[in-house]
Amino acid sequence: MKKITTFLALLLTCIIGATAADFVPKDGTKYLIKCKGNSNVVYTPENSNILQAQQSVSDASYFTFESKVVEKVTYFYIHPAGDATKYVYITQAPSNDNNANDGVVGVTETKDDATCLWKITFNKGNNNPCAFNITPKGYDDSSWNCRANGIGYWRANAQGGNDKADNSWYITPNVELNGYYTIKNTATDRRTNLYNDFGVDKITRAAQELPTTLTNNYVWHVTTANNNVLTVLNGQGTPLYHDGNASLPTLKVAYSDGTKYYFGEALNCGNDRRGYKLTLWKDGDYSVADNQWTFAPVEVSNIYNVVCNIEDGYVTYNATSEKAKNGGFFILSSAPQVADLTAATVEYYDAAVTVDGNNINVTYTCRLEELKQDAKEALAKTGVGYPTATAATRTALANVVEGTDASAILNAFKAFKTNKDEIQMPEDGKAYVITNIHKAGGKRYMKYQADGTSMVARDDAAELPIEATYICHKVDGKYVFANNSGTYLTWRGNATDDCTNDNKGYTTSYDADYNTFTVAANPNVFGCLSFGAKRDHYTHTQSYYIVTSTGSFQKAGFNDYYDENNSSAFTFEEVTYPNTITFHDAQNINGVSHIATFSAPFATIIPANVKAYYVSAKGAEATMTAIDAQAIPANQGVILTSESGDAATMVPAAGETAATITGNQLGHSAGAAKALTAGVGYILGNGTEGTAFYPCKAGSLPINKAYLLGNGGESAIAMNFGNAVTGINTIAAPASAKAPIFDLSGRRVVKATKGLYIQNGKKVIVK
Repeated sequence: MKKITTFLALLLTCIIGATAADFVPKDGTKYLIKCKGNSNVVYTPENSNILQAQQSVSDASYFTFESKVVEKVTYFYIHPAGDATKYVYITQAPSNDNNANDGVVGVTETKDDATCLWKITFNKGNNNPCAFNITPKGYDDSSWNCRANGIGYWRANAQGGNDKADNSWYITPNVELNGYYTIKNTATDRRTNLYNDFGVDKITRAAQELPTTLTNNYVWHVTTANNNVLTVLNGQGTPLYHDGNASLPTLKVAYSDGTKYYFGEALNCGNDRRGYKLTLWKDGDYSVADNQWTFAPVEVSNIYNVVCNIEDGYVTYNATSEKAKNGGFFILSSAPQVADLTAATVEYYDAAVTVDGNNINVTYTCRLEELKQDAKEALAKTGVGYPTATAATRTALANVVEGTDASAILNAFKAFKTNKDEIQMPEDGKAYVITNIHKAGGKRYMKYQADGTSMVARDDAAELPIEATYICHKVDGKYVFANNSGTYLTWRGNATDDCTNDNKGYTTSYDADYNTFTVAANPNVFGCLSFGAKRDHYTHTQSYYIVTSTGSFQKAGFNDYYDENNSSAFTFEEVTYPNTITFHDAQNINGVSHIATFSAPFATIIPANVKAYYVSAKGAEATMTAIDAQAIPANQGVILTSESGDAATMVPAAGETAATITGNQLGHSAGAAKALTAGVGYILGNGTEGTAFYPCKAGSLPINKAYLLGNGGESAIAMNFGNAVTGINTIAAPASAKAPIFDLSGRRVVKATKGLYIQNGKKVIVK
């Protein structure tokens, strides 16, 4: 009766097409039972009757199944190691107290339907394709569970239920696929063969019927390792990965009926809009034909294997343009000649091809000194766009570049040049010239112009105008670039309605919506960055700045470009700009130790530990008024003071509140040096009256400085910072002064108290 039942099941399978959920075992076929959660395989220990699980496979890892129908429900006896006299049974039954782990599975020689029958049902959990639950008869809410190396029960209403990965089991016959095969998908509307176009990302479903003459694109070399793990190698030498993941170059058979195969990383051959690339399981049901595969043996007598000594090398058979890497092969009607084959060009290597019997040897020899020289030159490159000084790839390359291991140097060099994570980015307050790089060799620098930001052809020997200088400010992980013109950079397209301000590529004041840029390492060019900003009110994603070879801008900025016509690759070359303040010692100013003047064409943030003042009135003294705000307005001259005297960087404001200044008596040279006329205005300096404003001489005031307005009628104008008297000496300890001291009426003072006096013909103050 058992044989008739099995025969009928198999007959129905052939007629209507079984799925994995039908689980129809074949008589005499041995199966592996493997946990979905940890890939452990069930086995019967030699000196124990309790089932265990482990990674390796042995003779004790196989089981046969014998079906029995009870009240129209199909159950199975499970025989360990194919021994029909032994049965897998419940040694300890599950309890009813929802205990998460209370059953034990063992082996007995006593056939008892109450403990030896098991129901095997497809696990419908989304994370468990091709997997089954193994449930003892009478305990539908329990199933086998693999805990480390032990097998027990895990009740479905506790600890995640039967759809949990550790409760799910692959039941597969021992796979013996070893040799050369074509691989076909079983979908009835496709029935197509697997084809590889020399690239992991180009694995496709090819024609429904194989070509009359097979090429190495269609043939796969399959080997099966322990635990039903397949290595599937294309004739080109490309392992078949799941989901294109090169770190997993093997496939695990999750289930097979001996004809069709399902994989643990289930392959799907549906259209995911990427050239029918093989993908992970997407259809939610393991039985969908897109996920089923057949292997048809290929009888080939003339296979020529490729042996190549480097990973990037390959050889082309000229007559058919077929390619093969190391481990690949060609199917040829006759032995190839060396002239029939061409080795691929690999940077820093010379190649030689020989034919030895059925082996095609491709030997690459490294031009080591050339490689080392280029690697050293790359290491010498620093600054924006290049790996940082502490980048792991920089350290790794520096550690091997003086050695003789070509492979180690080349791999480290590649990693260094493709490092996109540890890259030096633009810094607060630093100034840059932004240059676009094209594949054909053209270079254009970004320049402010009133009618719109432009890209100007660059001559490396020519001095660049200051309109090409952009000063950076980093804001919440994004970047703002102010120009010496007093404007802020925006994205620019190729039409007036592409971006704000009529698409001029700048705004005259800071706008958080349009002036903040995303900056990242360019994926195509070592040392270059890509950057972009918001295009319009309707587009919320950042659009890349893309420049054409003629210097125009491209509207569609959705992707990086690098070719002869369009490029999103930019260098950020650091240049000097007068926004770094050098303080000078202040003489004879009570409470002020270091002082400087400043102005800028854009609003600037007042640095920490620096105070800013403007002159609200002047006569014999200049009244200094403190600026109580985050930033100094554009085009306003100011006085800066510092206790430490450390250099300070003036960073463009980007949303920081700028002071409102009226009646400022300080002039400025914001954005450009200013010509001075003798006797017109006053310059801050040290003279006979200490640090004060002295009449201008004919000359030029450097860019981004300040001076005091006026006609130059005073010999010196002191500064009044409030309660402090300035423009006179200060006596901090009168007992140390050797010259006699007089009060303001001319009488000599023996002991000076706090107040104003005359010493050496000059006014002094005693504190």
